[in-house]
Amino acid sequence: MKDIQTREDIILVMRKFYDKLLADDSISFFFTKVTLVDQHLEEHFEILATFWEQSLFLKGGYYNNMFSIHKEVHDKHAFSKEHFNTWLSHFNSTIEENFIGPYAEQMKTQALSMATIMQIKFQ
Repeated sequence: MKDIQTREDIILVMRKFYDKLLADDSISFFFTKVTLVDQHLEEHFEILATFWEQSLFLKGGYYNNMFSIHKEVHDKHAFSKEHFNTWLSHFNSTIEENFIGPYAEQMKTQALSMATIMQIKFQ
């Protein structure tokens, strides 16, 4: 396996990750009922790829407030600790099944940091 190196690698992670999320009844409703993200996944993947390119490769271009966006979702239906654990489990396993290396590890570490901060802020 290789490390995450390109936007295409990030989109591959997002596609496989969302396959897992949408197949998991314990969390899929956030994407199919609360936000309806499932109706525009390709557009969502592009936004996520821009976010992760900026985060991993310092490319810039992401101008949204990721925490504010997720707070709006949380206000519609609260995220539980189990939701965060499920999200992280699917995220980490998707990366581990497809990539290995410093960027893959950085992506997992940053996801854990974001999830931890959200849990603290959204209480």
